[in-house]
Amino acid sequence: MTREAPERLNFVIRKDDWSQSRFETAPPGELAEGQVLFRVDQFALTSNNITYAAAGDMLNYWGFFPAEEGWGRIPAMGFGDVVASARPEVAEGQRVFGFFPMSTHLVVQAEDVGPEGFIDGVAHRKDHAPFYRQYSYVGADPEHD
Repeated sequence: MTREAPERLNFVIRKDDWSQSRFETAPPGELAEGQVLFRVDQFALTSNNITYAAAGDMLNYWGFFPAEEGWGRIPAMGFGDVVASARPEVAEGQRVFGFFPMSTHLVVQAEDVGPEGFIDGVAHRKDHAPFYRQYSYVGADPEHD
């Protein structure tokens, strides 16, 4: 099953000079089997974001959300909504908490889907810690308001 994704907007910074930043568009694409498209709704701006950029090469934080050579997409914890799903167990409209880029959209490969969420198994994130690849359904968290 394939679904066309909308054009995306990404915030990127120069890895060697954070004062240089820009917004760039990424063309729409089709979802492959098992993929899920999020619309990023909110993300936190904290000192952790600076740590992710500062340790980007050393701890491979730049590897989470690849960008053009010399540029990086800063990761952030936040909320997103499933706007398209090529994984039957992941319903459109589902709201999740997880690790997102500073972008309008993110495509993940949904694996280990369960009642509380799933793990992103896309190849370039597969070696990262599961904590950063976990997307938790907000509705399954009794403490979420």
